[in-house]
Amino acid sequence: MEPITFIELAKLLISFAILAPSGHNSQPWQFQVADNEIIITPDFSKRLDVVDGNDRELFISLGCAAENLMTAARHYGYDSHYVFNDGKIIVTFSKQDVCNDDPLFDAIPKRHTHRGKFTGAKIPENLLQNIPANILQDVDNDDNASVMICNSESREAEMIKQKITEGNIIQMTDTAFKRELISWMRFNKKHVNETRNGLCYNVLGFPATPKPIGRRIIGMFLNPKAQNKTDNAVNASVSHFCVFCVKDDNAKNWVALGVFLERFLLKITSEGIAYSFSNQPCEIPSLKDQLRQNLNLTSYPSVVIRLGYGNEPKAIAPREEVVVKGCEG
Repeated sequence: MEPITFIELAKLLISFAILAPSGHNSQPWQFQVADNEIIITPDFSKRLDVVDGNDRELFISLGCAAENLMTAARHYGYDSHYVFNDGKIIVTFSKQDVCNDDPLFDAIPKRHTHRGKFTGAKIPENLLQNIPANILQDVDNDDNASVMICNSESREAEMIKQKITEGNIIQMTDTAFKRELISWMRFNKKHVNETRNGLCYNVLGFPATPKPIGRRIIGMFLNPKAQNKTDNAVNASVSHFCVFCVKDDNAKNWVALGVFLERFLLKITSEGIAYSFSNQPCEIPSLKDQLRQNLNLTSYPSVVIRLGYGNEPKAIAPREEVVVKGCEG
């Protein structure tokens, strides 16, 4: 690779950072470049007031973006580390004499949230057993982030499924929740190109429709019975559930969890394992407390994902064109 300026490198790394997951594909991040640093700040204009009122998922997504930055940096021969200070993530880079490539780099553009049912095939236990410990050795975690992995046939998995069902009943009878969800749905190609974010019709597997018609149709299906029917079918095909936790609920720990979570997602992607989010038990405070008690957790559940094997997606969620502050000229 020919030598490039840090600004050029920063733009390249940010193109990988924005491939991180975010709630409703809201992409709630902003980037600024200064000397040998890339600063990630939250874009609160994209916060999800109803489903993520304390910004937990927002800050987790910023941590995921930071992990993509640092993984890509290793690929291009740079060491990096991050600090979280005053509500922002500061990632600092230094050039290395020897390229310390990261095998997870190739997984960044391949990582995606699986939609629909899994194949039903079981993931070998020995494949999952050592992933969390190996990842924790690679990230600056300070024991703030952790994960519990359980087989879909376990008692713990039944508890998780129960809380997903209860979460659907609560959320799908909440008018404000449904209104916010619909506001992030994109119903046709023109609608997608207008925003380059949100929950897009082709990614969700829906036919293209005019926006007014799409909103009415979706509204008909946003009810507890329909959502639980969908989730029950998906849960029956799952191999394992994962519950990601933080020691204390605060923005610093949510960012640390995001770094840990994204590295986990890149690792399972590289192993051909698919996943989907099912965060209802963490998005409703009463269910979050019950889940913690039922699973005998000493830390606070923040993210729930389902693991299995799945087919390649027909479409990938789009990304906005990012304006990088500090790179003008």
